[in-house]
Amino acid sequence: MPSKGKNTNQTKPVQSGKQIKSKPSVSQKGIAKSSIIEKIDGWFKPRLNLFFFISLTLTVLCGLFLFDVKISTGGDDSHYIEMANDYLRGRSFPSWHGPLYSIFLSLPILILGVNVVVLKLFSFVFIIAHLFLFYFTFRKHLSPTLFAIILLITGVNSTILYFASQTYSEAMYMFLQSAGVFLFIQTYLALETAPDFRVKDQLLYWLLIGFFVFLASLTRNIGVVALLVMVVFLLLNRKYLSSMLLLGSYFVFLLPYKLYKALVWDAGRPKGSSQFAEILLKNPYNRAEGSEDFSGMVIRYFENARLYLSKHLMVGLGLQDPTAYDKSWFVTLVVGAIILVALVYAFRRSRIMLFIGLYLAVSASATFIALQQSWDQMRMVVIYIPMLLVLMSWGLQQLSTRKGFGFVAVVLPLLLVFVFFKTFELTAERMKSNQKVLSRNLKGNLYYGFTPDWQNFLVMSKWVGQNLPDSVVVASRKPSMSYIYSGGRDFYGMYRFPVEEPKKLVDALGSRVGEMVVIPDKNLDSSCPPDVRQRLKSSVVGYVAEGTDVYGLYRTGTPEDNGVKQAIDEYSMPSVTTDSLLRRVGASSKQCFAVSPDSLISTLHRNKVGYVIVASLRANPNMNTGNIINNIQRYLYFVELKYPGILSLVHQIGATEAEEPAWLYQLNYQIYGL
Repeated sequence: MPSKGKNTNQTKPVQSGKQIKSKPSVSQKGIAKSSIIEKIDGWFKPRLNLFFFISLTLTVLCGLFLFDVKISTGGDDSHYIEMANDYLRGRSFPSWHGPLYSIFLSLPILILGVNVVVLKLFSFVFIIAHLFLFYFTFRKHLSPTLFAIILLITGVNSTILYFASQTYSEAMYMFLQSAGVFLFIQTYLALETAPDFRVKDQLLYWLLIGFFVFLASLTRNIGVVALLVMVVFLLLNRKYLSSMLLLGSYFVFLLPYKLYKALVWDAGRPKGSSQFAEILLKNPYNRAEGSEDFSGMVIRYFENARLYLSKHLMVGLGLQDPTAYDKSWFVTLVVGAIILVALVYAFRRSRIMLFIGLYLAVSASATFIALQQSWDQMRMVVIYIPMLLVLMSWGLQQLSTRKGFGFVAVVLPLLLVFVFFKTFELTAERMKSNQKVLSRNLKGNLYYGFTPDWQNFLVMSKWVGQNLPDSVVVASRKPSMSYIYSGGRDFYGMYRFPVEEPKKLVDALGSRVGEMVVIPDKNLDSSCPPDVRQRLKSSVVGYVAEGTDVYGLYRTGTPEDNGVKQAIDEYSMPSVTTDSLLRRVGASSKQCFAVSPDSLISTLHRNKVGYVIVASLRANPNMNTGNIINNIQRYLYFVELKYPGILSLVHQIGATEAEEPAWLYQLNYQIYGL
């Protein structure tokens, strides 16, 4: 960077978007009111490097004791590995999740194969590199006392360190995010303090910043927010040329990438549903619930703010039990108020903190809008925890300079010390519990540490890899995990049970097959002989469910379906019209949905699925309550409902319900001439 000529520890304040004469900053003005804090800062400042190395050492030690060689049950981490393998084989370009992390993983996979431990070590390195950049970014912009404690909190934070031994993209993203923020702040300070910073010299730095922002946006889609905030921030500070250089530098990398992807990967390939359409869904696992309207998106924003600020952020700071489900509007408002206070003071006192505040506020808001509440994952907020600590601590420090709030300057460091001890306490507990698991895993027991439901599922995946030829397509609820534990064979993913809103399906079927009659399935089973029941099922075109009650939709408009009405009359089977059924489910308080069994079986047949793994994966991962994630079970139930006998059991692991078994079923299409 060019020489700045003068001390850049303090930046010029901003008032109403304009530069004004520099005022004393907190270190000169606010802390002067508190001799205690001033003396503490005087002790910490020359020792800040020491605290950084202590924090770094704690990160390495705690990270090693917390290291997890298993694949997590979330599935996304193994999916990154599977996508990397598919990319290497030229099958598909990584999608949905940011593609860069999978592309990065493809390099060590190319050299060493799928070695999960080696892949996880890269995340460990990314977390350490993030800590380096975090330190050099903020060491001159926050009280040494506060920053030293924040470094220690970050160093022992088990929530952050969890991602140091996972093949999730969070560790890589935190590094790229930190690199972009560090370079932007340094370049901005150089612009402010070095009048001889020529355009051609700036260009190199803007290209470098654009490169890291580009990489971050390919790692996680939310990364593009950094570009937006940086450009707007430069415009607010009348750095018009710099804003254009930054924007241009981003497109220098984006356009060749788009061209490469379009020519090599997208040409002639079918397009799936857009990510924007997926974001708008009320429930990503149940399209029958439809899409959110404007009021729904507003509710989603505030509910997600409550979820991530009062639950996940508090867990990340060691202030809430990780197993608790508590969410608090009070905590959400307190956190939001502190961030708002920091932004207000930043407008007048520090452009650096203004940039950080805007970046965090816009990124968090975009996250709260884009995510359905059912996602409910720590990984969505963990990437911001270190910078949130800096911003909130800085904001409270500014507040302490206001008359009547001097006590905050004393309470704040004590609060951070308390957070450190709570964080370290949680980390110590997790290290202790992880030692036995890690020891067994390193000795070769790759399933130790998983609950029985997952053990049976993974062992079944291994069984498939050892006993079925690769030419056979096997479906799995977690195909990427099955891919890892089967030794690298491909699986077809059955992620969802594809249901529709009843009226939508009934109308679609009516326009296609004509007149239909509705027979409650329980009446069909009890009213007519098995051979008649089997014959009638060939006329089923759909099912509508109301809670646990199922209603079959039988076509009657063709000559071969004449037996439906005849059977109704002969066996006095209760039946209703489709209009009556729709009125019933429309007024029902139970969960209602509709499915087409022919579409279900057609999807499996079209994808050449010959076998399906069915597992007893817990709905509550902490205990066996009997409630399971039953997407595949429900899918196959409606297939079997129309096509009895199409499924045959091939293998089972776990004998009783208490053992949470897994099953492997074969699909016998030939029975029905499919």
